[in-house]
Amino acid sequence: MLPAHGLPFSDLPARVREIMVHHDERLARLEAIAIDVGTAGVRTYSRELFQERSWGPLAESETYAHLEHLRLAGRMTRGTDPDSRYTYTLIR
Repeated sequence: MLPAHGLPFSDLPARVREIMVHHDERLARLEAIAIDVGTAGVRTYSRELFQERSWGPLAESETYAHLEHLRLAGRMTRGTDPDSRYTYTLIR
């Protein structure tokens, strides 16, 4: 396989499993972050999830997608802050 980024690889089923595990780890990490930060916006979650060198639009986009996944799975709620930006809260 020749991915759009990263090194070529040959075992596609193994790579799919790796990505699925990584996705589940990200979701669990966001839930743990939610316990610490409470209700917060995408940028707050993103800056807890990613190292500073990775902060920016791509990290925030990935964070948003994961938060929405958790919301659609019934594990988080979504609200808005005074500036009409989305906020997320873990459902306990």
